[in-house]
Amino acid sequence: MKRGTKIHYKGAEYNEDGDRPVNLDSIPKIKSAKELQSAIDDPEMHFMHISEDKIYGINKLSFKQHKFLLLEPNPVTFYFSLAFDSVNQIEHAKVDLENTLNSIANDDHKAQAFSFVFRVGSVAIIFSFLALEAFLNQMLPDHGLIEYKGKMLSKDKIERFTPFTDKLNLIIPALSGKDFSQVYPSKVDKLESLKALRDKLTHLKEIKSGFTSYNQVYQDVLNTDLKSIVFTVKSFINFYSPELIENYKMTTKIK
Repeated sequence: MKRGTKIHYKGAEYNEDGDRPVNLDSIPKIKSAKELQSAIDDPEMHFMHISEDKIYGINKLSFKQHKFLLLEPNPVTFYFSLAFDSVNQIEHAKVDLENTLNSIANDDHKAQAFSFVFRVGSVAIIFSFLALEAFLNQMLPDHGLIEYKGKMLSKDKIERFTPFTDKLNLIIPALSGKDFSQVYPSKVDKLESLKALRDKLTHLKEIKSGFTSYNQVYQDVLNTDLKSIVFTVKSFINFYSPELIENYKMTTKIK
């Protein structure tokens, strides 16, 4: 049985009569392993795979003594896979923490149980946000300028300087002609809360409350419905790019 998240590949829209013509006659034909090795070593040589409607880039990679080609996977699916895999662990971790608190446990046992919740919760929060942010950036056109607050900006400027909420609620709806926030307003609130919680975890600033520094962020991790947030990210991505995120069955059920 397959588990986790299906790997999808990053491609660009293509059709022979459209705006991405490819002259296949000019592409050199590789006829031997030696010619292939030479092509892999050549920095000017780029490989691609063409389907009926998309062009896919092929990565040239090396690992130890091996040089290999890899149809470029979409890292959005990698990031989301980590968040998705943590959902089942979160449920286990919270059950373990509850059982620990119901028993006569010392501070070390409670700390270990809470540590499990915090660790898998952090994975869910950080990597679901990374999947979302990477997807938003992929939605921006590589060529041409994007209108934002009366100015025409490049993709690079939008990626670097535009607030997350504006990309989420203004730019992507304008580019796609669809608006997730109008269809699912409550889900957008969850995505914005995800951004705030992710910022707290990655920066982890000390907020003094008596003699403690992290009481609020610890409480936030306990209070947040992380499963709901992870699946809201999936809902957002698939709203704009149907079936980009496909999950297999969860690993195990909680006893």
